[in-house]
Amino acid sequence: MNNSKVRIPKEIAPDVFALAAQLYAQENQDYSLEEIMQAGAEVQIPPEMIQQAIQQIQAKQIRERDRQRRLKLILTSGGIGAAIALFGFWTYNTVASNATPKGRSLEANLPSPNLPNANRLEIPPELPPTTGTTFTGEVKQYLLNPEGKVDGLLLNNGLQVKFPPQMADSLVGIITPNTKVSIFGNSGFSTRFGQEVRAKSITNSQTGQTLVEQPPTTAPQPPNLNNYSTLSAEGTAQNWLVGHRGEINGVIISNGTIVKFPPHVGEQLASMANIGNTIQAKGFGTRNRYGQILEATALSVNGQSVSLQPKAITNP
Repeated sequence: MNNSKVRIPKEIAPDVFALAAQLYAQENQDYSLEEIMQAGAEVQIPPEMIQQAIQQIQAKQIRERDRQRRLKLILTSGGIGAAIALFGFWTYNTVASNATPKGRSLEANLPSPNLPNANRLEIPPELPPTTGTTFTGEVKQYLLNPEGKVDGLLLNNGLQVKFPPQMADSLVGIITPNTKVSIFGNSGFSTRFGQEVRAKSITNSQTGQTLVEQPPTTAPQPPNLNNYSTLSAEGTAQNWLVGHRGEINGVIISNGTIVKFPPHVGEQLASMANIGNTIQAKGFGTRNRYGQILEATALSVNGQSVSLQPKAITNP
């Protein structure tokens, strides 16, 4: 049968490529440096870029292993040991997720040719945002960071709106669940799992109140150890959460719990993640009046255990 005339809609083409790459990778567990270089040459990627990519991935895996060790130490230690581990965990999330004191995301230093809006715009505190896209919807629930601070909104249309956690008090003061909102910001890569929007301003459409993104004025404070506890959750997947590049990094289950995990875990789930999946998770997190969030240290989907350990890259 000749499939050369079959047309693939552009909306699903990225998912087709991503899944095809994953299926191919499952049959080919590792590659020599020469094979990687040859594949790169076929698409005109310079060898030095391949080397740089390998180094960056290896560095990322080291950070992930450190992160996992900190989580395990938090779960198994008490007193001073737990406090030290928690501080390390908080430092990792602060550096990896929050803007720097100048209001610039760490991702702004990384090239992203496929996402022209991936870099956040530095905005002086006294000026409103000037470039971006407007989105509308109704707030379904708050999104939380591992400290339990509100750092975004899940809208009923699936958009996942992110906002600096240092502005959490201001955000919950004007926006509540079931509120209709207008969002102005930069959109991430759209996938079947959802789309992240980095908000520059959020407007309550009913009251007209607007909150504009501002850089932090003080250094972030260490988390309160008493706010953290060992948590477990079980339910069905209601919304899969994604990062700015479309990578899966969490799931909201039927009881409202937010389960977070590193993006490399999401890569394992790309072919099996669906609404209605049965989710079981254990980890360390926070429960407060805004919701419950846990950073997974154990995770299963439809009864199948998911590895939370980063893949190791063998040196050539």
